[in-house]
Amino acid sequence: MKRGALLGLLLLTACYRVEKPVPAEAASANPAPVARGDGKTLRVFIWSEYIDPEIVAAFEKENGVRVILDTYESNEAMLAKLQGGGAQYDLAVPSNYVVQTMARAGLLQPLDKSRLPNLKNVGTGFLSAGYDPGNRYSVPYQYAATGLAFNKSRYTPPRVSWELIFGPQDTLRFILLDDPREVVGAALKYLGFSANTTDVSQLRAARDLLRRTVAKRGFQGFDGGPGTRNKLLARQIDLGQIYVGDLLIATEEDENVQVALPQEGTTISMDTLVVLRRSPNPELAHRFIDYVLRPEVGAAISNYTYYATPNAAAQELLDDFLKEVPALNPPAEWLKNGKLDFIDELPAGRPQRLYDRIWTELKSR
Repeated sequence: MKRGALLGLLLLTACYRVEKPVPAEAASANPAPVARGDGKTLRVFIWSEYIDPEIVAAFEKENGVRVILDTYESNEAMLAKLQGGGAQYDLAVPSNYVVQTMARAGLLQPLDKSRLPNLKNVGTGFLSAGYDPGNRYSVPYQYAATGLAFNKSRYTPPRVSWELIFGPQDTLRFILLDDPREVVGAALKYLGFSANTTDVSQLRAARDLLRRTVAKRGFQGFDGGPGTRNKLLARQIDLGQIYVGDLLIATEEDENVQVALPQEGTTISMDTLVVLRRSPNPELAHRFIDYVLRPEVGAAISNYTYYATPNAAAQELLDDFLKEVPALNPPAEWLKNGKLDFIDELPAGRPQRLYDRIWTELKSR
């Protein structure tokens, strides 16, 4: 895809973070799609604009099959349609923290690894993550991390660290994401803890830190990625917590706008490929997943979507533009040493309630 198309594409792909869930009754207003069990038609449920049509066409030609793509704009909309019971697909592309929910709901079938020889191409740091130990149900597809953005024509940090926000200084104007897990997770990473901790003492430490942070003169409130991006472009703030992909669009307007990953580490979200329990074509579904895991295919998909690839063998085949954005390509050792934390689903009970109370208190100030 030409780089000039980045603006429109990122506007579309960024929507998934703010899209409201589609009511189940609305999702059922149209006839439910049903996958055919003929072994020649693959029905895929995927985010909008999230795969290169040429890649899909090449798979169809190579295998003499037809691939039907149905799209959604949020995990909630995808779940509502699948749990409604009428729709039937072979494959879906949920975000990592939804995989556990889908597995518990009986929506997924275990993967047959013997049918996925190209799984070896995935970087080891992306395999067997906490959301799916052993990759029983899912394989990594594409991902995005959360970073700190700044406009270097207004302010250039000496080093990119969460300390710029959570440290004792109070000279910078900054914004935090309007996302409880991202904000609490950033405070936890600054303190040296996991972004998924359920340790009450660690959560209390994060709560106290965040209380001090939002009391600073420089705190300009919570906002989404697009809002933070626009305020950076307008030089209304010095720093902003942001999803890396949301910031890329700003570089098209002002090359001084930059994003980097804090040295203490950060959070990361991964979209995955899963085979649905009701798939009537599991063999073809596995063949498609293995095709996506090829180096040249994985690179082509990222070159089209501008999301990062977990496919280590695909890295050298990426467009130069993607290679030039360090925040899209965090060091592999960050996944091994705990600097990058996938946001996991929280267990019910006291830790979940404490996360909720921290966020409610911050938002009410």
